[in-house]
Amino acid sequence: MLRPLAVLALLLALALAACGGDEDGATPSPRGLQQNVAPGYTLAPFPFSTPEAATPRAGVPTGVLAQYGNAVPQLGADDAVYLSVGDSINYGCCADPQLSSHPLFAQYLSERLNRTVVWVTLAGNDTLDEFVNGMGGQPPQLDRVIAALEQFRREGRDVVAITLSIGGNDLLALRTNMGCGGGGRPECVVAFGDLVERRTQQMEGVFEHLDEAKDPRTPIIQNNYYDALDCGRPGDAQSASALTVQVLNAEIEGAARTHGAFIADFYTPFGGKACEYISGVDPTYRGYDAILAAHKLAYEALPAEYVEPFVKGAGE
Repeated sequence: MLRPLAVLALLLALALAACGGDEDGATPSPRGLQQNVAPGYTLAPFPFSTPEAATPRAGVPTGVLAQYGNAVPQLGADDAVYLSVGDSINYGCCADPQLSSHPLFAQYLSERLNRTVVWVTLAGNDTLDEFVNGMGGQPPQLDRVIAALEQFRREGRDVVAITLSIGGNDLLALRTNMGCGGGGRPECVVAFGDLVERRTQQMEGVFEHLDEAKDPRTPIIQNNYYDALDCGRPGDAQSASALTVQVLNAEIEGAARTHGAFIADFYTPFGGKACEYISGVDPTYRGYDAILAAHKLAYEALPAEYVEPFVKGAGE
């Protein structure tokens, strides 16, 4: 159903370095690659730090689970969990994860729910294929997420929110692995159409497994993707880059809503702000402030049945 739209967007001139994520198989690092940046823009040193007074980050209670093979961090008996899974956006790439949006979102949840909420992340550099099937001999992230959720349920530990960010690296891989960067090459058009179709099928299984493992009251908040080339110049919002990301986002949003997940909209607040909110393809601290705002907005819009059961002292 989306395939003709995908082809149309690509024929207008494919620009596949346009979404948040990492180079396929990359190690977390403050890359800021000049070739991923909008033409005519020179990168400033990463990160563009947000003034500390505006977004204080000191003293945030959080636990971080490294991306491969580690056990769930030691948690207090009454600690609830905010679990972030998927790609680099959800582990706080690419500077200090403790300065990303995620510990701040955990702090917000702690205040909102009147209890301690600890951030635990299983996110890595995964494409969706790697998320489902694993890579380099490592177990798939999806399997580790399911195991963690099952552990939390056995412990009677509340998981008050799950944020999911997956699919951006699949799009980026078309550029890094196939050299798809412009001109609407036929093989790139076909590859993008296949990517969208494959993603739809794979996410069916992802949501099915997550729904089986998690508490039915735990909301899944899935983000869409920003356009890393939209710096607010004339034509940026109508570029091939923007159209390509919009096509991917249409699939992401449709699949999420079909399976009862909720959307955190990154595309809108990042629009026109790429040169401030993004370094290379990853968020700066200012970008993570926008992500925090998007997560809070999505959480505040949740139906009461996804929030009230986790409020400490409610009904007592």
